[in-house]
Amino acid sequence: MHINRTFSLKLTTVEHLNEEVRPKLRSKFVDRAIRNRLKPEEIDVSLLSTNRLMNILLSRDVSEFVKRVVAQELGIDVEAYL
Repeated sequence: MHINRTFSLKLTTVEHLNEEVRPKLRSKFVDRAIRNRLKPEEIDVSLLSTNRLMNILLSRDVSEFVKRVVAQELGIDVEAYL
């Protein structure tokens, strides 16, 4: 069952959504994004790119060694993450 709701979003968010997601898929995209945010443990991580997973790992509480290795692989400066 679906229900129509009106929410206030930033104009830039809507513009980016319109640029990246086809009109017929926008409701599904927004629904999935909200569900993923509300229950992150249910996210299908197999859909995430390796690059995205490494960026997530950088923001977690892992050893300095792991952060340095991941940052090197991503080609970014690790100092901001230590």
